[in-house]
Amino acid sequence: MTGRNKIVLLHWNGRFGNRMFTYVFLRHYAEKFKLDIWVPSNWEGDVLFEDTGCKIIDDDELRLYLNQTIPELDSLDARLAAINRYNQKNGDNISYMNPDDPGQFGRINVCIDSLACYHDSIFRHYSRDKILNNYCRFSDSITGSELYKRMQARQGTYHIAHLRRDDIVNPEITSNQGYSVISRQSYEKAFVKYGYDLETVEWVTDDKTGNWGIIYPKYEDNWRYPEGSQHYQEIIFSWFPDFLKLMFAKTIFRANSSFSWWASFLSNAKVYSPRLHTRVLFHQTGQETDFEFEEGNHPHWLCIYGQDQCDDIIIK
Repeated sequence: MTGRNKIVLLHWNGRFGNRMFTYVFLRHYAEKFKLDIWVPSNWEGDVLFEDTGCKIIDDDELRLYLNQTIPELDSLDARLAAINRYNQKNGDNISYMNPDDPGQFGRINVCIDSLACYHDSIFRHYSRDKILNNYCRFSDSITGSELYKRMQARQGTYHIAHLRRDDIVNPEITSNQGYSVISRQSYEKAFVKYGYDLETVEWVTDDKTGNWGIIYPKYEDNWRYPEGSQHYQEIIFSWFPDFLKLMFAKTIFRANSSFSWWASFLSNAKVYSPRLHTRVLFHQTGQETDFEFEEGNHPHWLCIYGQDQCDDIIIK
């Protein structure tokens, strides 16, 4: 890691959809300021994409401390302490940067611990063409897989909705990062509003309970930090068939989800998205929330409109 200016990821935040925002920031920032990218582990993108441009941190001690999940070491302070020890040992001067602070944009030889998606200014720097054709270009092994070819054969022939549930309705998980639960009725009202037949819209969901009337495919995820989801030969990842099913649809009604946000971004589909106007945590209230859908993929998947610094995701 020594010798060149760099951007170092201290910690993978969340699952694949969340990691995608961090990854794209790393790629854009490193390219703009001619930096090397160092990450603490492999991740799903190493399987999916032609070239992530990322290197695994080659200092064994630093990598060990950054990938800890025990509470006393799983914090920003502990990870920055590990960076400081690395700096002292190697004569480096890596410093912490917050990507969501526009005033820090442009610094080099930095480390980050962020989804890099909580300020409008981040997205304005990006190039849609570069993300689609460079950063997130699927590898030949993916596009040549039977799964990909089978899903692609249906491209543009169906409409689909993504119902986000899983951890945000699980009473045992209280740290869900502020997700409201969008009512199924909100989707159905949107179908009618925009002229779609309720009976013909297909669904994908991460709900394993069946409480919302949608069948969950029985794939075992076997997710493990820091690498993420287990790689399977036939389906690639447990969630990848659903990702492709969203991506190849003619129309997507996406969720308040980074997963379906990215599937929509990579798609040629017409997209309708929920406009989030309030935050009601299901594990505290047991309540679903009604939201209006609007055409486009721009409404933020997590931030509340008018209350945060990330009202819309605009990438040109």
